Amino acid sequence: MRRTRSGVCTIAIVFAACAAPVVAANLDSNIAVSPATQANGGGCYPVSIAPSLLDMLRLVDPEWAAVDVGSQLPPLSDPVTVHGMVALSKVNETGDFPSSHLTYDQNTFITVDPADMALVATGNVSADHGVEAGTMEVELEYGKYPLFAWGGTGDRFTGYGRWIWDCGHPNPDPPGSCSVTTSQPCIVDGDCTAPLCSGCVAGETCTNVTFAYHSELHVPQALALSRVGGGYAFSKQVRAGRHPATRTDVWISADLGGAGDLCPITHHPQAVDLLSEECFPFSRPIADVNARDFEFDVPLPPRPAGARTPRVKVFDQTPRKLAKAAVTTTFVDGPTPVVHASVHMTERVRGVLPSSVGKTIIAGWKRDRTRMTRVRVDVTGIEVLNPLKPVTPTLALKRRCSVTTAQDCAMTPCPAGETCLSLGGAIPGWQMFIEVNGDWREAPGLSTVSTPGLIRERKLRYFASLPADGTLHLHTTGKSFACLESQLYGQSLARSLALYGLTDGAICLADMSHDVGKIDVTFTGPNFGTGSHVTTVANGEGGTCSTTTSRLCLVDADCPPGETCPEKGGSFALHYTVKKL
Repeated sequence: MRRTRSGVCTIAIVFAACAAPVVAANLDSNIAVSPATQANGGGCYPVSIAPSLLDMLRLVDPEWAAVDVGSQLPPLSDPVTVHGMVALSKVNETGDFPSSHLTYDQNTFITVDPADMALVATGNVSADHGVEAGTMEVELEYGKYPLFAWGGTGDRFTGYGRWIWDCGHPNPDPPGSCSVTTSQPCIVDGDCTAPLCSGCVAGETCTNVTFAYHSELHVPQALALSRVGGGYAFSKQVRAGRHPATRTDVWISADLGGAGDLCPITHHPQAVDLLSEECFPFSRPIADVNARDFEFDVPLPPRPAGARTPRVKVFDQTPRKLAKAAVTTTFVDGPTPVVHASVHMTERVRGVLPSSVGKTIIAGWKRDRTRMTRVRVDVTGIEVLNPLKPVTPTLALKRRCSVTTAQDCAMTPCPAGETCLSLGGAIPGWQMFIEVNGDWREAPGLSTVSTPGLIRERKLRYFASLPADGTLHLHTTGKSFACLESQLYGQSLARSLALYGLTDGAICLADMSHDVGKIDVTFTGPNFGTGSHVTTVANGEGGTCSTTTSRLCLVDADCPPGETCPEKGGSFALHYTVKKL
């Protein structure tokens, strides 16, 4: 259904020149630890300047605290809407705290619109992850986020979801000082007491700490990503059209993993309670996707001479057997015309409310005959140069029964109904995602990577449609798995410790995956890099030993005695071809 309105300026039209943009002031990150915030059932809990292992549990109790609960009872909060442009999209290379995740997070960094900057904290205003200061991170477990709706650099973004403090990263900069013994650095009041401060007097507090907590949209329950500046066919499957169009991919879901469940986001009086907390399986989702319709604006390509109305087509991407929500699109004319879209999450479909919904909206001008250049990219191989695996595994391999966790099943069979689990040992496997202009795919064939070699790819073919002055953007993000991600996700901390024990459990938790580095290349028109390419990643972990430079390494222990493993990156080379069609 399409309705036309002329000369209308709505709140949602972020590009319209109805008024000069207003830049809102950033949110003060120190609010995250204020007594008023904590007393209201929210806030974060920083740790000492010299924390013990158990003290570190405070950083994930909770891991994500509501910035403002609004009309809700904490830890619930009113969702917010964020508008902006995608600056970077990637996976969390090293992994996440597994006891609050089913899978690690996909991270999208948004350059937020000036009008929404009050949602961005002072802690965000520092360069991070190679993107500009002032961005807001949007996080959602990759296992809950279909690839068709992942963002690409330059995409127009609208997101709706939980506005939180990332409590796991207080990043005090600078630390404070004790109120009387000012030479004593501190983060919390406990740092101003014995034994950390033997010269402090009774009653001292920690003053003048500048915390750098990030505010995030974590988790989003509704996302719309508009791919602008190219051409898209009016088809769900064919991504490259012959004429200019905008493709907007939409994902809405209440199934959001650990950060979308009440159990992991609830604060405990004592952080040590996390050692016995059992949140799995997650069964208390917090997102109410049916409370309101999801609305956003789709930017149109440049208007050709004489064009008056757009052509709009909506395709469904909803998982099978789920209710398919209706979509209404409305053309809003003006200096910067848009198509306003509304996904009707409040309406029942054959008596059932929608739950997880996917949509693709293609919008372009009727009878636009502007010609585009169609380009094909074929990724033909991933050449592993350094597998980023330690010579000696972080933990020796051991076997434990799945229920009778103390029983070693290497020699004695487990009781009936139990399985024998392999814990620790050498961890094989990589995972890599590759995008071309926002079209994301997971590279197959990497699950067994443990040695150098060429993995040939035959199914990674991309199409793009670009103006003569456009750009072709190819980008990778990936990791080499280690103990944390291969063996700890989807189970409580209590179960992990029962299987591994306290010492080995802590070692596995600290053995995070390794960043293979990223390739990020751009080819400009009119040729768009036509030809064959082999691009070696210049960053990432690992390298070669300091003296025995022919020897690959990940950590110093991989090198001969007295040598180190300086981080040089260069763990893989990507083989691909670009062809104009």
